[in-house]
Amino acid sequence: MRAMKLSILCIALIVLGCTFANGQAKHTVLYSFGTNGGVKDGWSPNGGLVFDAAGNMYGTTSFGGLVTGLCGSGCGTVFELSPISGGGWGETIIHSFSDAQDGLDPESGLILDDQGNLYGTTLGSGNGQCQSPYCGTVFELSPSGNGTWTETVLYAFTNAPDGVEPLGSLTFDAAGNLYGTTAGGGLNGYGTAFELSPPLLPGGAWTETILYSFCQVEVGKCSDGAGPFGGLVFDNFGNLYGTTTHGAVSKIWGLVYELSPNIDGSWTESVLYKFDGTHGGVSEAGLTFDPSGNLYGTLESGGSKGPHCFKELYPPYSVACGGVFRLAPKVGGGWTEKAFLFNGTDGGNPMAGVVLDGNSIYGTTYTGGYAYGTIFKITGTNETVIYKFCSRINCPDGAGPFGAMTLKSGKLFGTTEGGGAFNQGTIFSITP
Repeated sequence: MRAMKLSILCIALIVLGCTFANGQAKHTVLYSFGTNGGVKDGWSPNGGLVFDAAGNMYGTTSFGGLVTGLCGSGCGTVFELSPISGGGWGETIIHSFSDAQDGLDPESGLILDDQGNLYGTTLGSGNGQCQSPYCGTVFELSPSGNGTWTETVLYAFTNAPDGVEPLGSLTFDAAGNLYGTTAGGGLNGYGTAFELSPPLLPGGAWTETILYSFCQVEVGKCSDGAGPFGGLVFDNFGNLYGTTTHGAVSKIWGLVYELSPNIDGSWTESVLYKFDGTHGGVSEAGLTFDPSGNLYGTLESGGSKGPHCFKELYPPYSVACGGVFRLAPKVGGGWTEKAFLFNGTDGGNPMAGVVLDGNSIYGTTYTGGYAYGTIFKITGTNETVIYKFCSRINCPDGAGPFGAMTLKSGKLFGTTEGGGAFNQGTIFSITP
């Protein structure tokens, strides 16, 4: 699942090699991590990218940056990629995490506020009371006038009752509150959905509120969900939606849930759909709404068997490629699921959410294709593989896209966890 790192798989690629890709969409590597020497400029970008108004891109790498006693490969970075006059892109590390108290291993992408501040999460560390390094933080990076950035830890998790290991991206409401999830911790140890509210006075502390602690229903079976890896998304009425990796049929498969605010400030959870493995099983990514109120997401496992797809570690899992799903609200209540399942040749095991552009759905798969992932397009019932990664031996074009893509000016921008000139990951663009 999420803990698998592509760098291990890439060792096999040197021996096996890959064929050249013909007839694919125009794919460009904008940056290969390792260009500035060693791991200083980052290694293994797992999250998506966000653009500012000037056209600069921002993202995170899980490793790289400062090499310390706790982080032999670096504790992770936040980077900026800026267009260079005359062509090309230049990278700047705006923050390197250390093994002190500012967090380590950022796994998700970033969000921007109106003032140009960046917000994100780290999987580990922080000054909380849980056992380091498996804690996690929410952080802010604020730009200064001289080109430097200042990091502030807004909240450090302590496991119980507030949660531990935030893996997903954050989202804002109109009042400036931040919302997210933790994969574990909380009252029952199976994860939380939380809100962080800014201080009333400058310099004050942010306040965390647990909106929901999972595994409240049938404790031990967790029929209300367990292990929310992805972030949250709002509808137009202030309700939040997300996915969990477990808690549905036979405790194995995931589900889609809704959190609705109550007048007294509490929130009520409703399970919208439970996956059963046949039409997909486990969702690790967040959700996306279309203008009609349909929800779209991806399934990392379940579905059909195929070449290059994950073989799960524990029975009764099997080799399965996952897919893409749509949940459409029914008149009178309830939701209808429609799934597109991958077969390995066209991709497998998508880890990131999807991007909607008109009637088309774009996304990435972590495996499948030549074994190291694909970029796909789905329009109606028709799927097209527009790119297969590792089109050459040693994967100079990247391998293992993990984070969600971003659509800007007719192009898709994304990251790969491995591959590139130094096998430390890439930032790419593709014209579909």
